[in-house]
Amino acid sequence: MKTSKLEKLSHYAIIVIALSALVVSVMQTRIQHNHNKLTVKPYLHYSLEQNFDDDIASVYIVNDGFGPAIVESITFMYKNKSYNSLEDYLKASGEIKNRRGSYNYNKNSVFKSNQKNLLVELKGMSHRNVNVEINYKSIYEEVGTYSFKF
Repeated sequence: MKTSKLEKLSHYAIIVIALSALVVSVMQTRIQHNHNKLTVKPYLHYSLEQNFDDDIASVYIVNDGFGPAIVESITFMYKNKSYNSLEDYLKASGEIKNRRGSYNYNKNSVFKSNQKNLLVELKGMSHRNVNVEINYKSIYEEVGTYSFKF
């Protein structure tokens, strides 16, 4: 049984249509996956609040993104020395006596979405010249770094 040119063309058209549908489906899946990542991406920044009545400066980490930021590490740089914990920095810099409150974040600590997280409260309004670097990841394991100075 011999097939006509029109039948062959119809078979090829069906194959092209099927492959096109497959390509569109793969593209839609990629777009959806990227959209999902963006909807849970953390956006960190810091907030320095000063209470002039009590002479207290408070440093907060704020996550304005929609997903949590999972801490990988936090490093404090002061006078060209690096400290892996807030406690180590406070002791080495002599600021331990000025501490009025603090929280020492470790690996896998979480900065939740839309939440202020206390880093440290110190007596005195002076600028300390401390560089803080936070390495974190999203729930999709995408890594990020946020640095600031207070």
